[in-house]
Amino acid sequence: VRYGERMVNALSADRRAGAGGASSGAAAAAVDAPLLGQRVVLGGLSSRPELNGQRGVARSFEGGRYAVALEGGGESVRVRPGNLSPAAAAERAASGVVAVSDEVVAAAERGEEEA
Repeated sequence: VRYGERMVNALSADRRAGAGGASSGAAAAAVDAPLLGQRVVLGGLSSRPELNGQRGVARSFEGGRYAVALEGGGESVRVRPGNLSPAAAAERAASGVVAVSDEVVAAAERGEEEA
């Protein structure tokens, strides 16, 4: 067996055994649940429309839903990822701040128009 095949087989065995410790679990959580620990805004909720626009913090992710601790205390709700957006993005949109590429900024500084 060649070296590359041995490495692939070893990595596959490690994954099946759960090797990698907490760091790989944290990395997997970051990929599977990128909003964990972030401030979020709820939206598109039809069963509890009064919560639309509410802000909170995504505390955990299980069963395909985030547990969000709502601002103002007390209530925590379980919400699908599609019904959440990062609060920072919502705040930028509300303030009228628009993201501009580095190329556009550089062209403006040179006094050029971007094509």
